[in-house]
Amino acid sequence: MKLSYLALALTAATLAGCSAADRERASGGFDYVNIQPTDTLTLPGDLERPERDSDYAVPQTDIKNAPIGQRVNITAPQQVRPLGLGSRVLETETETRVYFDIVDGMGDSVTEFVKEAVETVLERRGISYDVQSDGHWLTETMSLQQTLDGEGGFLGFGGEEDKLQERTFRYEIIQETESHKRTTSLRVNIDNFTQKVDGRTVDVAPVVGNNLEADLLNAIISEVNRKQQQAVAQLKAEGIDTQLTQSDSGEDILLVEDNFEQAWPLVNLALQSIGFEVEDLNRETGTYFVSYSEPDSGFLFIGGDDYEPLNIEEGEYEFRLLESGENTAVRVYQDDTMVSQQWLQAVYENFRAAVKQQSKL
Repeated sequence: MKLSYLALALTAATLAGCSAADRERASGGFDYVNIQPTDTLTLPGDLERPERDSDYAVPQTDIKNAPIGQRVNITAPQQVRPLGLGSRVLETETETRVYFDIVDGMGDSVTEFVKEAVETVLERRGISYDVQSDGHWLTETMSLQQTLDGEGGFLGFGGEEDKLQERTFRYEIIQETESHKRTTSLRVNIDNFTQKVDGRTVDVAPVVGNNLEADLLNAIISEVNRKQQQAVAQLKAEGIDTQLTQSDSGEDILLVEDNFEQAWPLVNLALQSIGFEVEDLNRETGTYFVSYSEPDSGFLFIGGDDYEPLNIEEGEYEFRLLESGENTAVRVYQDDTMVSQQWLQAVYENFRAAVKQQSKL
C-alpha cells in the first residue's frame, strides 16, 4: 500500500509542540473514573426498606472498553461552509456535500469550473489521485502521524510514555450534475480509515473522519469562490463585450454580454457617446427612442462634435432591449422596421467599444 504523508495544519501544530491530538482530549479532573459502585444500602433494624422506583434504574452495560476520562474525544464537529457565491447546503443533508449553482464568472459550465477547483486543491496539497470516471476522484492512501503526550495517560491512567498515533485514509470525491446543467453537487467521503497507536489498531470517533471530509470540501468551496471572484474582476477590467449575431429566429441583433439590469443603463450611455440623442425611453418595454445626426451637421452648428460619423441615415430610431438568457439582445428599428445587417455593421464597432468603455467606469 502506497502511503503519502499529508502535511496539514494538524501536523504542523504537532511539530510546533501543540499537538492537535491534545485538542481532541478532555482535560480537567478525572477522579470520577476510579469511583467504585457503592455497597447495597444497609438499614437499621427498626427501619423499613423503601420501595424502589424502576423509572430511574440505571441499565447494566458493558463499559470496559468505552472511552472515559481523557479517552473521550471532544473534537468539535466542523461544518461545511458555503461561503462562495452560488454555493449552498441542504438543511436535511446527512453527507458532506455542497451544491453549486452557475453564476457570473463560471463561463458556460459550472461542472467544468468546479472540476478544475477540485484538482487545483488536490494538487496544491500534494495529494495524488486517480480519476475513476467523469466526476469521480479517488486519492492515494495518506498518513497523518502525531505524538500523543503520555502525561495523564491517554489509553490508561498514569505513568504512560508518549505514543505515536497514525491515521491512514484516502478521499473519495464525487461530483453529480443536474440534467439542466446549471447546478452541480460535490460530495467528499473518507475511505479506508484506520487509526493505530504504537502499531495497535484502535477505534476512532466518527467526528474525526467527518472533520477531515469537511476540511477538504471547505478548501474546494474557497477555491471555487476565489476563481469565480477572480474571473468576475477580470471581466470587469476588460469591460462588457457585445457581439453582432443573429437571434434564434434569424434576426440580426447586437448582443450585449450582460443581464438586462446592467445592460439597460450602459446602452443609454453608449448611444449618447457615439452620436445618438436619447429623446425618450420606456424601461418597461426596454426601448430607447433616439435620433441621429452626422457630426458638425445642423443649421446653427457651433463648435465640434466629439464622436465619429457612423455613415448611416440621419433620423429617428428605436433601440429595443430584451433579455436573452444571461445576455441582452438589442434590436434596432426605423419606422417600425428592423434595420438591415449593413446598418448594424456600420454601427457595431463604435457601439461595442462604447459599451465596453462605459462598463469599465
